[in-house]
Amino acid sequence: MVSDGVDDMKWFEKFSESVAHHLGKKTMKYIAEDWEKVPTNSSKQSKEKRYSWLKIAMERLDENCDDEMKYRIMADTCPHNYPKTRIMKMRTQFKRLGSIDALIDLMKQDTSWGGGSFYDYPERIGNWIHITKVPYNPRGFREATTKEERRKAYCHCGLVKGSTEEISSTFCCCSGGWVQQLWEGILEQPVKVKLVESLLQGDDRCTHAIEIPINLSEGLS
Repeated sequence: MVSDGVDDMKWFEKFSESVAHHLGKKTMKYIAEDWEKVPTNSSKQSKEKRYSWLKIAMERLDENCDDEMKYRIMADTCPHNYPKTRIMKMRTQFKRLGSIDALIDLMKQDTSWGGGSFYDYPERIGNWIHITKVPYNPRGFREATTKEERRKAYCHCGLVKGSTEEISSTFCCCSGGWVQQLWEGILEQPVKVKLVESLLQGDDRCTHAIEIPINLSEGLS
């Protein structure tokens, strides 16, 4: 999902709240220092200041957390709510089908995001479901002739789209909160999520992986 100004402000507030919840207020004041002063308008100057703040904040988060904790913090920061109607629909289909593989096949049939999968191309690999983001602008992505054009057409996040800073890929764990909402809703239990690929770490796409709970993984090949 692409952020607008309102969502940008919400993101910084949620980030500070998530850091405080998991690491305490003292650490939050260091990692998310002056979060309320970060400019969120669309001017070039504001974007540059925002990129610089995010670069420092992610570096501080990386210094203070292991991978699992970073993911928890960033997933809780996600300001968007997955459509409940879609979660309920997929939960119902999962119960009807009784199979994760069958559900994934069904999900792939939905091409309602500009010809791309609304459910972000899920694929099961062993006990993990790999979920690769569909480009935000599918047509622009298909017609792009440079890596930079492809990146801009692919990225869903207005906070880092077009960034001139080398921001840690930890930031992309935020969108893991989006897929986590869907799969926890479908499976009706907590799931572990990890970042596999990210534009911010030089990959051509963004992929998250959901670990299938052990009570549902029996019999999977």
